[in-house]
Formats: sequence, structure tokens, C-alpha cells
Amino acid sequence: MLHQPVIHLENCSIKQGDYEVLKEVNLKIGKGEFVYLVGKTGSGKSSFLKTLYGALNLNKGKALICGENLSELNWKNLSKLRRKLGIIFQDFNLLTDRTVAENLQFVLKSTGWEKGSKMDKRIEDVLNSVGLKGKGWKSPHQLSGGEQQRVVIARSLLNDPQLILADEPTGNLDPETADDIVRLIREICEKKRMAVIFATHNYNILETYPGRVVRCQSGRLLDEKNFIV
Repeated sequence: MLHQPVIHLENCSIKQGDYEVLKEVNLKIGKGEFVYLVGKTGSGKSSFLKTLYGALNLNKGKALICGENLSELNWKNLSKLRRKLGIIFQDFNLLTDRTVAENLQFVLKSTGWEKGSKMDKRIEDVLNSVGLKGKGWKSPHQLSGGEQQRVVIARSLLNDPQLILADEPTGNLDPETADDIVRLIREICEKKRMAVIFATHNYNILETYPGRVVRCQSGRLLDEKNFIV
């Protein structure tokens, strides 16, 4: 682990409105670490991830994410933070009226890229990296669920992030496709030295691909070395 972790949380309070979902949260995650986030529905997994990418305010504690202080977020440094993050959603959130390449182009434009050969090359590179070479012209509805999730993974990689936040990325997929997606994300994490938090309720994944686990339970975030049922 690096001296400056990608995630460094000290005595943080995670809230949804006035309700404290998780209290006294302490966590360090270094560059290239793959960490599972587990817990029952309603235990705070999504609230925790939303706080990390600035969708929920941090009201208490110290939190540095990719070097950005969550307590000092405004519109300017929120944009800076999100350029350092990649987010993978369960429900894809793809623009259905645009092609795969246009979906990725939209993200690049919104994060400061200028249209041109560099943008086209970046889109080609990330699609190749997730096994979708030559499919940029297709619309999302022409792809399988697994392929759509690969597009979402490609989208998360566009700005070469330090951290990937994956919120139940296999929740809508069959077991075989889910296995492929987990393996792909882990390979990317290892190859590119990106930190990954992978939220899941599918314990079969943890048994097949063991790793460090943090668990939301009874209002706490528990750091476990290995998976425990």
C-alpha cells in the first residue's frame, strides 16, 4: 500500500438526509487494491459509495479520495474528483438514443476532451480493453446485458481513473456472464493498478475470487481480511 492511500477515511459519518447510516467509518485502500463491499439490503453500501463520489455530503470526519478532501467539495473540485473516479452502475445508465461510441464521446466531452483524433483513439482503446473491438457503431439495445456492462466498464476507464466504484455491477446478469464481468474488472484492476471497490450481495463471487472484504453491518463498516459468511 502506498504512503498516500487512494481512500483514507477517519471517523466519518455517512448519512442519508438526517439519518446516520454508518458511523465512525475508518478505512484505507491503496493503489491497485481490489476490495469487496458487502452487506444486507439497506445496510449502507450505496450510501457509502455515493458519499465517496460526492453525491452525498460528508458531515463529519476526515475523508481523502484520490487526494481530494470530501469536506471541501464545491462544483469545481467535485468535477476534479470525478475525473479521478470511474463508476460502474448495476442498471448501465447508457443513453439509448446514441451509439456505444457516442455514449463514450458524451463522457469525454463533459470532462474536457475536445472532439478529434485523440477522442476517437481513446474510445477505440477502451472498447478494445473490454473485448468490444469494432462495436462502437452499435446501439445499446443491440447488445446483450453482458456487453452493455462492458460498455459501462469502458466508460468508467475513459479518464484513466485512480479508483473504480462498482455498485452491484453483476446484479442484472446471469451467473456465467457475471463471472466474466468480475474477472474482467479484476484483470483491469491488476493491469492498470487501479483501486476498486466492488459492492455485491453475491457471495458466490467472493468464494470464486477471494479478496479483502469490508462489510456494512449494524451501522458500522467492518474491515475483514477474508470473506466470512
